[in-house]
Amino acid sequence: MTATTSSLAAASWRVGCRRWLGEVFDQPASVRGVAVLRIVLGPSVIWHLRPFLADSLSGITYHDRFQQQWWPWFPNAPTGLYVALLWVGVAAAVLMTVGLWSRAATWTAFAVVAYNLFLSETHFHHNRAFLVILLAGVALCDNGRVLSLDARRRPPLDDRALVWPLWLLRFEVAVVYFASGFSKLIDSDWVGGRVLHDRTIRYQHEVRDTLGDTLADPVLEVVTARAFHWVLSPAAVATELFIAFGLWFRRTRLAAVWVAVAFHVGIEVSAQVQVFSVIGIGALALWAVPSTRDRTLVTPSRWVGRLDWMARFDITVVPGASWCMVDRDGTELEGREARQFVMTRLPATFLFSRIWRYR
Repeated sequence: MTATTSSLAAASWRVGCRRWLGEVFDQPASVRGVAVLRIVLGPSVIWHLRPFLADSLSGITYHDRFQQQWWPWFPNAPTGLYVALLWVGVAAAVLMTVGLWSRAATWTAFAVVAYNLFLSETHFHHNRAFLVILLAGVALCDNGRVLSLDARRRPPLDDRALVWPLWLLRFEVAVVYFASGFSKLIDSDWVGGRVLHDRTIRYQHEVRDTLGDTLADPVLEVVTARAFHWVLSPAAVATELFIAFGLWFRRTRLAAVWVAVAFHVGIEVSAQVQVFSVIGIGALALWAVPSTRDRTLVTPSRWVGRLDWMARFDITVVPGASWCMVDRDGTELEGREARQFVMTRLPATFLFSRIWRYR
C-alpha cells in the first residue's frame, strides 16, 4: 500500500513538472510585466550613463582616469568611438521607453551598458551589474508586443509570447535579494548591527547638514544608539530574505511587493545606490500573473481602464452602476469590497489601497 502511494505521488509529481515546463517553454502568455520593466529600464539606462556623458562633454573619458582591465583581450575603444557609443546607448534607451524597435533597442542598450561596465573594474557596481542582467533578460523576450509604439505600428498584435525569459528574470531578481540577505545573515558583524552602527556614526554629519542641529539631535540620539542597530540589522536581513522567498508564492506575493517597495525607498533615502532602487521597483512588475483580462469588472469609473497597465480586468464602464467584480475563481465582490480589491491590483494605487480602506 505504501509503495503504491509513493508511486502515485511520484507520478503526480512528474506530471506536474511536465505541465509546468510546458507552460514555461511552450505556451505563450502575457509579456506586459516585461514591457513595464522595459519602460522603467529606458530612463534608468540614461541616468546610469549620465555621469560618463557629463565627463565626455568636459573632454574626460576612461582613458584619462585610473583603469584596471578585466581581461587583457577586451578591446579599448578610442575616445571618439567611446563617446559615440555612449550616445548610441542614450538613443537606444529612448527607443526602449517609447517602445520603437523595442527588442533591437533593448539589445543595443544592453551592449553599450555591458561594454562600458567591462572596460574597467573601477566601473563595477552591483547596481550596474543588476542593470545589465535585467537588460539581457528583457531583450530575450518579445517585449514590444504591448505598451509600445511597435504594437501601434503593427496591429493586430496580442500581448502574448513565450515567457521563459520572464521566469529567468524572476529567478535573477530573487537571487539578488537572497544573496544579499544570506551574505549578511552569515556575517556576525552585519547581523549583529556593527556594520550599520559604524556606517551611521561615520555619516551622521550628513543627517545634521540635512536636518539642522535642532531636529538632528533627537534623531541621532536614536539612530546612533548601539541597541537600535541590534534590532534594525536583523530586521533588514529578514526583509531581504522574505522578499526573496515571498515573491514566489501567491499568498505572500502582495505582501512581499509592499515590503520590497518600502525596502527600496528606505535604502534610496539612506544610501547612494544609483539606479538600483528604481529598477528594483520596476522589476516587481515581473511577478504579476502573466495572464490578462481574466477578471470581469463593471464600474462607473473610466479611470480604472487608464490605470490598469497590467490588463488585470475585462472592464465594462456603465455610468451610474455600482462596482461589481468576478475574480478568476468565480468569487463575486460588489460595491466597496470590489473597489478595494481593484485598487490592490492596480500598480498606481495598490500602495495606498490599505489606507483608503479605512476612510
